[in-house]
Amino acid sequence: MAARIDHINLRQVEIFRATMKFGTVTAAAAALGSSQPTITRELARLESHLGFSLFERKRQRLVPTARAIKLYQEVQASFIGLDRINGFVERLREASEEVLTVASLPAFAQTILPEAVARLAVAHPGLTLNISTVDPRNQSSISGFDFDLGLIEDIYTQRDAEVIVLGVYDLVAVVPAQHALAARDHLEPQDFEGASFISLGPNDPYRLAVERIFDQVGTKRRLLLSSQSASSVCELVSRGLGVSIVNPLTALSYESAAVLLKRFSPRQQFVVSALRPLNRPSVATSDHLTNLLRAVCAEKEALFLRRGLALPKEDDRAEQPELPVW
Repeated sequence: MAARIDHINLRQVEIFRATMKFGTVTAAAAALGSSQPTITRELARLESHLGFSLFERKRQRLVPTARAIKLYQEVQASFIGLDRINGFVERLREASEEVLTVASLPAFAQTILPEAVARLAVAHPGLTLNISTVDPRNQSSISGFDFDLGLIEDIYTQRDAEVIVLGVYDLVAVVPAQHALAARDHLEPQDFEGASFISLGPNDPYRLAVERIFDQVGTKRRLLLSSQSASSVCELVSRGLGVSIVNPLTALSYESAAVLLKRFSPRQQFVVSALRPLNRPSVATSDHLTNLLRAVCAEKEALFLRRGLALPKEDDRAEQPELPVW
């Protein structure tokens, strides 16, 4: 009959981890609120329990063995989750108001969200806000969303979240200041004939919409560069590597002496939406933040109109393409 092997307990793991982390038994004892003899005794018991040595005693110092280093790596991986939980609990404890969690595409976390958050902080100075720059739509609808408010592009049609359209814009052309197209007031597909064009990723819905426009008129561009991120595309444009057509919010943040923005015709719509999960309790400040985001989006739309980067909706008589959906 095989001998019964007991599992090591959490206290033993904590002592081992502290010793590895702080390097000495004395420091580990101080961190754990214990004494040096107690820690030394418990480490000896742990080694006896495991059946192999964790440390070598050299010149009155503990030197971890190869097995100890491998064990420590596994222990650290396990404790990362616990440390994250403890950190979140501490933030909840310190928060004088509720905690608001926002998941946002990077394009919005870098453009409209900071301004809306700044305004929210004035009304709720004690609010704890957590922002993650991920695509909210990639979370599982089975396990449930882990955010209170999500910011996405396009229209979301699933039934697990309420969808609020915050703004509808027109894509704009981004052009290096020294480019031949920089002198044009606005740009049309035929203006891009033979131009080096920097595309978004192959599956990006806005790239596909733009591709259809160029295909319809038969414009041939030089397609040598592409990037998943509109920010990266604008960076490439700023280096004079080509021209592109991207969302106006990102483009505006890159406008400079090196990068010019031009209205693109025919109009290609870019939609900004907010998601509010139906499987989570409502957080009052998420409504306030949604209203602030809507206000910021309206201000951006007015700015684009004043700058001539967009036309009033009633001025566009052409039939509009269908909005991309998720």
